[in-house]
Amino acid sequence: MATSNGLPKLEIVFKGLGVSAIARGEKGYAVLIVEDETVGDNKQKYVTISDFTSDEQKMFSPENILFIKDALEGTPLALYVFKLGTDGELTDLLNKIKGIIPRNSWIAIQTSTAQKQNDLVTFVKGENKNNKKRYKAIVYKATAADSMHIINQTNEKIEFFDERGLKNGEYALSYLLGFYAGLSMMMSGIAKPLKFKSVVEPEDLEVVIGKGEHILFNDEGEVRVARAVNSLVTISEGVTEEMTHINTVEKMDLIYCDIYKAWNNSYKGKYPNILDNQMLLISSINGYFKALAKDKILDPNFDNKSMVDIASQRLANYPKWGEETVNSWDDAYAMKMTVATKVFLKGSIKITGIMEDFFFDIFM
Repeated sequence: MATSNGLPKLEIVFKGLGVSAIARGEKGYAVLIVEDETVGDNKQKYVTISDFTSDEQKMFSPENILFIKDALEGTPLALYVFKLGTDGELTDLLNKIKGIIPRNSWIAIQTSTAQKQNDLVTFVKGENKNNKKRYKAIVYKATAADSMHIINQTNEKIEFFDERGLKNGEYALSYLLGFYAGLSMMMSGIAKPLKFKSVVEPEDLEVVIGKGEHILFNDEGEVRVARAVNSLVTISEGVTEEMTHINTVEKMDLIYCDIYKAWNNSYKGKYPNILDNQMLLISSINGYFKALAKDKILDPNFDNKSMVDIASQRLANYPKWGEETVNSWDDAYAMKMTVATKVFLKGSIKITGIMEDFFFDIFM
C-alpha cells in the first residue's frame, strides 16, 4: 500500500539540483539546423569535435562541415545537428526536433533565407509560451524578434581566419550558437575574444544595441561581443531591463527548468493538496534557492524565497465561497483554503548580474 513517506524525496531532488547548478550551468545544449541534401542520417549528436569523424563528415556538404566545426568550437554540452533538405519544410522539422532536444536548448538555422530565420523566431516564441519550453534562438536580422529568448545577430559581414575569408553576417550563427551554449553562466559573452579575424561594424554601436541587436565589434585586433544582449526591447510590468541580458535569462531558464522538472517528476499528482504538503514543497524550493545563492547564481545578500500566493488563492476561492466571505478570512486561514488540484505559489528572488559596466569617479 502506497504512503506519503515519499515527500522528503522532493527536498533531495531540489538539493541535488542546487548543488549541481554550477556544473550544469557550465555548458548548455546546442541545436544546429543545416540545409543539406547529402545522403546520410538527418539527425546527429556530437559531444566533442572528436565525435565528428571523417565518416560523419561524409554525411554533410563541405560548407556545412565547417559550420558544424564552428559550433563545436564553443564546446557545448552536446551539439544536435539536423538536416533540412531543399524540399523540406522547416516547420515540420522543428515539430520533430522539439520531441528530441532538451527543454532548455540553444537553436540556430544556418541559412541566408530571411523567412526561415523568422520562422525559427515564431517557433521559439510559441514553444516557450505554450509548451513550457525554454529555447533560445540565435537568428540573423529577424524582423519581429523583441524577446528575451531571441538573440538577433546583425553584423553585415564577418571575416574568418580560414579559407572562407569575408562572408555575409549570417555565417557567424553556427559559431555563436556553440559559443553561447558552451559559455558558463558565471561569465558574460563580452568576456571572451571570438575566433573571427574581423567584422564590419554598424555606424553607431550604442544605437543598434539599444534596438535589441546583437553586435560584434573589432577591439584592438580581436573580435568581441559588444554587449551580450537579446532582442527584448518592449519593457512592461513583469518584464524588466535586466531581462535584456543573455546571462540573466540563462539563470532564469535554469531555475525555471529545475523547478518544473522537480515538480513534474517528483510531486505532481502524488500528494494531497493541503497546506502541509504545500509548505513542504515551499521548504524544498527555498533550500534550492539557498544552494543557488551559495554559488552566486542568486544574490546571497537578498532574501530569496518562495511562498503561498495568498492573493491568487483568495481569487480562486471566490466562486465557491463568495467574495465577501473570502475577504473576511485572515491570511493564515486563506492559506489553508487550498483549491481543488491547484497550487498557487510565488517567489521573490534576485538573480546576479555580471560586472560589465564600470563607473569610477576620481576627485583630486
